[in-house]
This record gives sequence, structure tokens and C-alpha cells, in this order.
Amino acid sequence: MKKLFIPFLILYVGVLNAQTINIKEKIEYIPGVYFKDIDQVFDQFTGTYRYQNGNQLFEIKFQKKVFVPINGVLNCHIDMLVGGYKHVLNGTELHNGLAQTGTFTNPFFELCNSHIIQIGPAPGCNECNVGESFIIGGINNPGGNASSTFYARKIIHNGLPAISILIHHSIGGAPENNPTPTNLYPLGKFIMVKVD
Repeated sequence: MKKLFIPFLILYVGVLNAQTINIKEKIEYIPGVYFKDIDQVFDQFTGTYRYQNGNQLFEIKFQKKVFVPINGVLNCHIDMLVGGYKHVLNGTELHNGLAQTGTFTNPFFELCNSHIIQIGPAPGCNECNVGESFIIGGINNPGGNASSTFYARKIIHNGLPAISILIHHSIGGAPENNPTPTNLYPLGKFIMVKVD
């Protein structure tokens, strides 16, 4: 009996290891697979980043979540980055959801989230290197409307850790006969310096 137990134990451990895939290799969700941030790319983005220019202040706070279950895909999990943001324009605070970062029951409903790591160069990035990792995510108004896509990469700006982020492609909608909602976050390309 002991002779049979050891090969089965080795096979079981091998199957468990085979079910973990580097998130960079994710093409589609597969039941029973854990898409793990093996290279710890998301760890490089955790913290709070600030862009300030004249009358505009924009901050994003990112946290890493691990082994997040994927709804609708049996026993499939993924690592991801979640976040909140603060946007002040002309002295008016349009939104401040920094304190909400990481508090949503379903991380896919956070105001900012990413579960995609790509190999560069990133879209709209002339200074990116081939083979450089960047993340693709979504940013929303509270309530989930006016969603946009963002592309972010880690950089050093004036000797400080920072991210270069491009926010574009607003795909938000509004209920019938209502105007399209105004984004509570800015669109464009920003260099955001890490503040914590």
C-alpha cells in the first residue's frame, strides 16, 4: 500500500502545480486554473500615485489581490490589481474613492482594476521598450458608468518611482433620454509620482 501511496502523492502534487499558469500567458479563463502573477508585476504598482498640474490633482491607489475567484468559471482564480482614485479640478473635488480601495466584495467592481499583464511596447508609448511589462485595466465612475481603459507602466521620473498611465477609450453610456455622464476621472496621458 505504501508503494502505491507515494506515486499517487507525487502525481497529485504535479497536477496541482500544473494548474498554476503565469498570468502573462492568460488567453482565456480555464476551469480549475489559477492565473498567478508569478513575476510579481502587480507588486511593482502597489501604492498611491499623484499627478498635479496647476488646478488639477489626480491620485490613484493600487492594491494587489491574490487568488480572486472568477464568477462563472468553475474553480478558476486570478491575481489582480484593484484601486480607487481622487480627482480635484479647479478646487472642486469631483470624486475621492481612495479609502474604498480594496473594500469591494467583488474586486472586479472596484473603481480601478487590472487582471491583464502584457509585454510591451504599450499602446501610445514611443519611449517603451520591447519586452517591457505593462498593465491594462479599467477605470469607472462610481456606479460603474463611463468606463475607460487604461494602460500603465512603471517608470522613474526625476529620480522618483512613478507610473506613466494613459486613460482613454470612454465606453460609458447613459440611460435613454439622459445625457452621457461626465467622467469623474481625467482622460489623457499622465506621469504620476509615487507618494506612499
